[in-house]
Amino acid sequence: MTNIDQLRDQLREYDWLYRLGSPAISDTEYDKLFNELKRLEAESGEPPADSPTQLVGSNLFSPELKQGEVAHSIPMLSIDNVYSTGELLDFGNKVERILKDRSGEPCKWVVELKIDGVSLSLIYENGKLVRGVTRGNGLIGNDITYNLDMVVDIPKQLHPPSSAVCRLPSVVSSLPSLLEVRGEVYMLNSDLTILNEQQIADGEDVYKNARNVTSGTISMKNPDEEKGKKRQKILDERKRRKLHFFAHSIGSEEGITAQTHWDFLQELKSCGIPLAPHTKRFDTFADAVNYCESLYGEEDNFLSELDFEIDGLVLKADSFAIRKALGATGHHPRWMTAYKVEKYEAETKLLNIVVQVGKNGTITPVAELEPVDIAGTTVSRASLHNAEEIERKDIRIGDTVVVEKAGKIIPHVVRVVSHSKDDSRKFVFPAQCPACNSPLSKDADTVYIRCNNPQCTARFKEKLRYFANRNAMDIGGLGGYIAEKIVETGLVRTLPDLYRLKDRKAELTKIERLGEKYAARLFDSIEASKNKELRFFINALSIPNVGTSTARDLANYFGTFEKLRKAAETELADIENIGEITARSIVEFFRSEKEMLDELLTFFNQPEAPDLSQKYEPAVITADKTGALAGLTIVVTGALVNFKRHEIEDVIAKHGGKASSSVSAKTSFVLVGSDPGSKLAKAQKLGIRIVYENEFREMIEDG
Repeated sequence: MTNIDQLRDQLREYDWLYRLGSPAISDTEYDKLFNELKRLEAESGEPPADSPTQLVGSNLFSPELKQGEVAHSIPMLSIDNVYSTGELLDFGNKVERILKDRSGEPCKWVVELKIDGVSLSLIYENGKLVRGVTRGNGLIGNDITYNLDMVVDIPKQLHPPSSAVCRLPSVVSSLPSLLEVRGEVYMLNSDLTILNEQQIADGEDVYKNARNVTSGTISMKNPDEEKGKKRQKILDERKRRKLHFFAHSIGSEEGITAQTHWDFLQELKSCGIPLAPHTKRFDTFADAVNYCESLYGEEDNFLSELDFEIDGLVLKADSFAIRKALGATGHHPRWMTAYKVEKYEAETKLLNIVVQVGKNGTITPVAELEPVDIAGTTVSRASLHNAEEIERKDIRIGDTVVVEKAGKIIPHVVRVVSHSKDDSRKFVFPAQCPACNSPLSKDADTVYIRCNNPQCTARFKEKLRYFANRNAMDIGGLGGYIAEKIVETGLVRTLPDLYRLKDRKAELTKIERLGEKYAARLFDSIEASKNKELRFFINALSIPNVGTSTARDLANYFGTFEKLRKAAETELADIENIGEITARSIVEFFRSEKEMLDELLTFFNQPEAPDLSQKYEPAVITADKTGALAGLTIVVTGALVNFKRHEIEDVIAKHGGKASSSVSAKTSFVLVGSDPGSKLAKAQKLGIRIVYENEFREMIEDG
């Protein structure tokens, strides 16, 4: 048997174990072997028809269906994977080459979370759920309808939305007689923790991960086919387990009115079928790639706060017509791919929880862990993000926890394996700042708890570090240790003190690990920072709610720092991507920090962006004071079909209205698109009128 034959047999075995819910290797390791087989087959010629690279599944069932087996109307194909931006761009280029002769319709893209669960097909007849079928080998799955009652959020009966309830575009007015919805069954990590606590109490082994439990749960025997103790045991086990479902795709398109994947998802949502959160649509493939990179490249985003497992992001061509043009191989569609990062995790003990003070006073809890090796790195600390996450995941000191590191994202605690019987104790969030003892307070509109003492030394240390980093003033040599020491010794108490540091050279060089040469390089770097571009200077100031992108927008819009300082809150709020909350933060910062800024600027030539050729100039809008929206304050939430965000604000202004970023009692109505945020809930709570896009278009057309 050749190496290539051995590899095929090996993959078939792994496929079989995976379907049984007992994977022998990680997804990353499997994908490497699978890609190696594809490479070898490409070199050796045409692969055989029974190769894992050519089949939907690894082992085909018998053509004659066995009891409990169901043939899929359309194969449930696998998804091809990529592991880098370069591979993702190669996929996009390949799609462009296939579509190069196709004129007209542009290719939009939808990005979804790739839920790490068990694939499931739901069949509805005349709106009634009649069957649930697992993916199986992609051609034939197992009928597990009798277990669907354990999936708490699958609706048993669908009702088409009335126009009075939902005005989303393309929503069906009546359901097709046969509707197939495909998605993923999964278990929450918090529910897995509860289940494992019961396992420990019963003297049983704990479950390693949520996917394995999900696979075993959805495939449990039908209790109606058993009797006596066996039946009761199954019933008892069913009560302990709770599963969930996210829809992600269509089966048969017969009877479906939607022409795009996005519109089909909106139809499902309006009928009560749950969708994966954070699903977004993009006009271009490049925009979709940038979004994926932002999630994998930033340390602080929603990925680490999810209460369920994902194993990547899925990019899908939106148009059903374009999908047909792209077609599929025998293994996977050509119109979608999964963008994964290598994910590593390990179990360890949570020894303690401490808190850190951020540059704007945010108090962040941090887990101190028993050191554990993850992907060649020793991990002993992991962010717990905020108090609400600790409560939601029920993380306690003394717990055995799972720590994950994926891509560039810093290590984080995914879930609790078990609470310690001996020393498990809940973490009590401090009432006072650990650095300055000032009272802590919770933000009114966020999950964060803060120290509001502007003189807090811990806050200033972090602010100084941020001021010196590469995306700010880029002061080389002013790392964590030096920043901490010059603050502790009193050499630098304010940002202007940093530019007087040269006058205190003798005191500076007495600091351990800092000699004459180091000091000279530090002084040169501080001097060079006086010539930084305006956008870096704005970012360096740590203005609340202003990061690198907002700082760039402000620099491009105002051109000079003095113009920015004098700007009114209303002018700031009208700038694209700023909004009322950020505008208020900017104005309050300049008011409270006026003396410090006046002093700081004496050390600079007035900072100005040297190249304003890309300066953002807002469109000149002539408002119609008698227009359909005259005198109305309108808040927009969610993605609109016919307007981009900056366009809708111009349209509102053109028809006499005012676009606002926050909902209040003064809001006239909220314009709602797909996937709306918390603004919709707030508007409903305040009894504010809700308007959908079709009605809005009628308003401005009739006006």
